[in-house]
Amino acid sequence: MTAPRQVEPTIVARAVNSRLRVGRLTQAGQAITLTQTDGTTCGPTCLLAARLLLTPGERQTVTGKLTQRAAASSVPGREGKQLVSLLSRHQLRIQRAMNSRGLGLLPWPKALGSTPWSVARQIEIVAACAQSAEKRRRHYAVKWVSDHGSAWRLEVASIREALAGGLPVILVTGGPLVLDRDAATGAALGTRLRAVLARTPAVPRHYVLALPWRTIGQDDPGEGSVHIYEPSSGSVRALDLTTPRDPHRPGLRELGGWPRVIAVIAPEN
Repeated sequence: MTAPRQVEPTIVARAVNSRLRVGRLTQAGQAITLTQTDGTTCGPTCLLAARLLLTPGERQTVTGKLTQRAAASSVPGREGKQLVSLLSRHQLRIQRAMNSRGLGLLPWPKALGSTPWSVARQIEIVAACAQSAEKRRRHYAVKWVSDHGSAWRLEVASIREALAGGLPVILVTGGPLVLDRDAATGAALGTRLRAVLARTPAVPRHYVLALPWRTIGQDDPGEGSVHIYEPSSGSVRALDLTTPRDPHRPGLRELGGWPRVIAVIAPEN
């Protein structure tokens, strides 16, 4: 009599020790910290993180591909390294799909990352898959914001409302062309030019993902605060978005080191 085939546990995504860990989490070396594969894939990595956390289908797809690779490999115990490679490929696949029509019908160059509008289209799909069938699909829009004052506090309250309802939100962060700390850059450019560049309007530089706290098994972080996944480090930490930040100096690591939140990609009311 043939013994029943043992089913491998499905890949999981979980916030562990302030990191987003992805893997089977049953043996050492099976899980990895999800980070962006290069300097242009912060947007796709945020989308991949949201997919892994919110949509079972994505986890099942990764599980199946990882099982296939393990079966084809002659070297045991390499699941973590195989998972890094597999998730890197997923990031690039998401990026190619977005950038092929990054500006409506026009492509967008990989060297410039991904456009907020293409990220909005993709996170809307993720959110729709995560919601129960009886709930209407929420349209995600890109909203350019000023991250201080009473209007910003209202925006943060709206972000927290979406998160409380189980919907992810993406923040676009950035800053001036030169930050005040960049002494080495300043020496090369000259003090006067550096001062001018440090006062230029903020430009988009990075994406981070605000996570529904129940999705990652956390408590409500409190008024004005959200849990943020930062893709360059793979960290998941709570941040009070209403705390004042110097717009000309390096920002917090939760924002990828940038001082400003420039845009919010969130469901419309």
